[in-house]
Amino acid sequence: MDASSSQGWGIKMEMAIEEYENLRPAIWMDIQNKKLGYHVPNKTAVWRVETLLTKEPATIDWLNRLDSSSILLDVGANVGMYSIYAAALKGSKVFAFEPESQNFSILVKNIFLNNVQKLVTPFCVSITDSIRLDLLHLSDFTWDGGGSCHSFGDEVGFDLNFRKSPFSQGSSSYTIDKAIEEGVVEVPTHIKIDVDGFEHKVIYGALNTLENDKLKSLCIEINPNLDEHLELVNELRSLNFFFDPQQVSKVMRKEGPFIGCAEFIFDRMEKIAISFSSVKSKLNAPNFLSNEHELAQKHAEFKISNTEIITAPFPYLVIDEVFPIEYYSKMTALFPSIDSAISLGETGRVSFGAYKERKVSLFENEYFDKFTKEQLEFWPSFAKWFYSESFICSALDKFKPWCVNRLSQIEAKHGDIKLGCDALFVHDQNHYAIGPHTDAKHRLLTFLYYMPSDESMKDLGTYLYQCIDPDFYCPGGPHYDFKNFQEVKRIDFLPNRLLSFVRTGKSFHGVPEIVHENVDRKLIINNIRLFDES
Repeated sequence: MDASSSQGWGIKMEMAIEEYENLRPAIWMDIQNKKLGYHVPNKTAVWRVETLLTKEPATIDWLNRLDSSSILLDVGANVGMYSIYAAALKGSKVFAFEPESQNFSILVKNIFLNNVQKLVTPFCVSITDSIRLDLLHLSDFTWDGGGSCHSFGDEVGFDLNFRKSPFSQGSSSYTIDKAIEEGVVEVPTHIKIDVDGFEHKVIYGALNTLENDKLKSLCIEINPNLDEHLELVNELRSLNFFFDPQQVSKVMRKEGPFIGCAEFIFDRMEKIAISFSSVKSKLNAPNFLSNEHELAQKHAEFKISNTEIITAPFPYLVIDEVFPIEYYSKMTALFPSIDSAISLGETGRVSFGAYKERKVSLFENEYFDKFTKEQLEFWPSFAKWFYSESFICSALDKFKPWCVNRLSQIEAKHGDIKLGCDALFVHDQNHYAIGPHTDAKHRLLTFLYYMPSDESMKDLGTYLYQCIDPDFYCPGGPHYDFKNFQEVKRIDFLPNRLLSFVRTGKSFHGVPEIVHENVDRKLIINNIRLFDES
């Protein structure tokens, strides 16, 4: 066929049909030592490829948890950017749902381009909370696909008044529960939902699926400005799915029509397999606990479970009378002497010679060997319940929303989670100071048990700080200069008080220089650490 005419019909062609049919523009990317290809018939599709790793970093991090045993439901798949990522890079089985015809066409082409048709099953259908035929109103008509923000039926999602629907197409809708019940779709291990304001509809059509133990996590675009989405978060929490507020704050849109929106990663807590390392290799503990120690454990667990978490400037709790009064009196009377302690810098835990004003005795046999008979009758039993799975899990459950994402990532990588305790007796002396820091990366929870005999050192408590730069996150480790931080609160150093917090990128705490003569600031510190993180 001639490029300028069509058999005398008077039709003028810009190019021959054969040339057009051979035009299959695509972009190939090298990611994780593999190649991913995407069709790019227009600028919108090119933009989606160019921003694949940066547009929704939380989604990419979440997808990187998947493996060949994973089953992903991609609801609102668009042209298949994330469906292809999960299948081609992770070997995951994917069920991709996209109702818009132009997007669906490119989605299918991308499946074939990457040769993952045995892994990805595409459905041109709207996923919601009902089964029906209705109209899909397009926010705009992007020729050859890539558009978004469409609405199914008369429902309204995001408030995008600046867009007018130029076209509506027919579409059928289905629910996740019905698709699984009929055997068309497998029970997922992960669900991604991005349908521009209708995410709650998808969830309410999947309540049976959400109760299935096979489902581990969800990645959902949430708009906190929508009451329906706030109710959605509460619904998921009632089903034991939790998100990390810090993860959300990092990716929340700061401007534009989607201001406030963010990808929320929800994980089911009870699916995490936790194994506790034994303390017997470092400390000989008794086989059984006496009544006083059992009561002390139950008392402390009750206090933790019934104390409200304070979320600003980071999640923490403060508990007074964390131990029974008589038990605490015994603890203070039997607290190891400073004469049996060594400086923190001699333990190998920090640089040699550092923190000479902090004297410590570790919860290890070589330190306990220096104890008196009365101390040896008490502290190993204390350590047994203090290090116990029951006690640590009571605190872990309390801080669940701020731990679950981190633990789920480790579980996905290693198969289980190995936790251990790392406790020490502390004597802080005059001139001791430590700048704002978030604790080492491998720490999960920190417990600071204040052990003074009276209230005379009230002003020597731990300070909570907020960085002057609100977007600053610390991966863990460095101690910073006080001048870059604002003091938010001092947790007074009072007898029988516990300050506990989960390590986050913003859990900045420290102690200004102590200027009291002959001071002995006594604490018991226990750090719950993750052995799979250095």
